[in-house]
Amino acid sequence: MRRMHWSWDELQQTPAYVRRYALDFLGLIAQQEHRAQDQARREADRRMG
Repeated sequence: MRRMHWSWDELQQTPAYVRRYALDFLGLIAQQEHRAQDQARREADRRMG
């Protein structure tokens, strides 16, 4: 949970449903970042011909 800035002890003390919510949220962020990278790559390809 490095991206959430949680230590290992904080993670262990967090209820399971909160960990699950955080993982789901991080997954959504990763998907959005992936889409943005793909879009930027396609735009760069179009510009280069």
